[in-house]
Amino acid sequence: MSRTVKVGILGLGVVGAELVNIIKANQENMLKKYGVNVEIGKVYVRDLSKKRATDTSDLKLTNNAYDVVYDNEIDVVCECMGGSGTEETKDYVVKAIEHNKSVVMSSKKVLALYGNEILQLLKEREVSLRYDATVGGGIPITKIIKECFKGERIEKLVGILNATSNFIYTRMEKDNMSFEDALKKAQKLGYAENDPSEDINGFDALYKAVILTLFSMKKWVDIKTLSTTPFSNIDVLDMKYASELGYKIKPLAIVENRESGIRYRLGPCLIKENHIAANTVENYNIIVFKGSNTGVLGFYGQGAGSKPTASAMFDDLVGIIGSDGAGSDGLLRETYRDITSVENVNENKNNLYWRMDVENIVGKLALICTILAKNSVNIEKVIQKDEIEGKIGVVLLTSNADSTTISKIIDEFSENHIEIRTILPFLGE
Repeated sequence: MSRTVKVGILGLGVVGAELVNIIKANQENMLKKYGVNVEIGKVYVRDLSKKRATDTSDLKLTNNAYDVVYDNEIDVVCECMGGSGTEETKDYVVKAIEHNKSVVMSSKKVLALYGNEILQLLKEREVSLRYDATVGGGIPITKIIKECFKGERIEKLVGILNATSNFIYTRMEKDNMSFEDALKKAQKLGYAENDPSEDINGFDALYKAVILTLFSMKKWVDIKTLSTTPFSNIDVLDMKYASELGYKIKPLAIVENRESGIRYRLGPCLIKENHIAANTVENYNIIVFKGSNTGVLGFYGQGAGSKPTASAMFDDLVGIIGSDGAGSDGLLRETYRDITSVENVNENKNNLYWRMDVENIVGKLALICTILAKNSVNIEKVIQKDEIEGKIGVVLLTSNADSTTISKIIDEFSENHIEIRTILPFLGE
């Protein structure tokens, strides 16, 4: 005997429209496989008069999100709100849970800012929350964390979590494009928004890192305690020099699970060219976990684009439907019990790559060495590059330094007309 599950959808942009198409295309299959008749209930849109790429003639559209959230016939709410209206989206999610609806989320920002609050609310209700689309695009990360790491501690996360920046870096490396030209290409292909600031400034990766830390390490990190280094602070020359050293530059998120808290890094890093993440290119993401028993496991999938995101949301929807829509979600229940708020948050410190332009006059290189030595930073390698317009390119590989020390060195270099172009950390082992 079949049962009916009604799905409400918040947002009918590119992801919401694609999700509608996937649901419609799979209705017959869902009935055969699960004995479930999946119906699309109400769909919230901001503008009822807007012309849309997808056929909406058979959809019940509303410009009031609470028509979806408060509808007693709707069992599952799929949140496809995009990047705007964070407070509104959070309120819709909270109200849906309070009205005993399971939720499939796509808004990484909402989950990163309010995830702890949302999970605490879920304790009191027998509904589910799924979040695959907020983190890895086409990577089914919820299922991976739940099924692959039973009974062990995830010690470290290394991820390329922003596929837009990864696509840009790939074009810079392979086609010798500038960052700006590669960004334009990403926008043309639909991998980057018209306003790409969330992607290229590292905030998108930051939200995802907070979510992964919450669910995989059972630690809630206040996002205000974290910072990012923009992914845009990279030049084609850096790509070239990194390759000569046996490294690649990648837009990385790194989180180390420490007994007293976490250590993290969000920004471009040099990574050995044989590392699994170094060979993740184009608009793909990779999430690499180091488990206390399993060691290193990597999970790879397409990140940027509406289809991978909508596909991840549909898989989450099927996961809820397949469990009768109940909230007996072992992953989430375990997370509620074990979650702790992190007080001790420190930036990851590793050896550094410096690239600078130096006037071609006697004593400049010696001055650089003196300034670094005075600040207790050890030089491990010096590479002199070509002279351009009276300035020599210099690449230094040094020991690590904290942000205060780096700021002091930058100031002293500036006073002595030494122009720093790039400072990047290496990924530690």
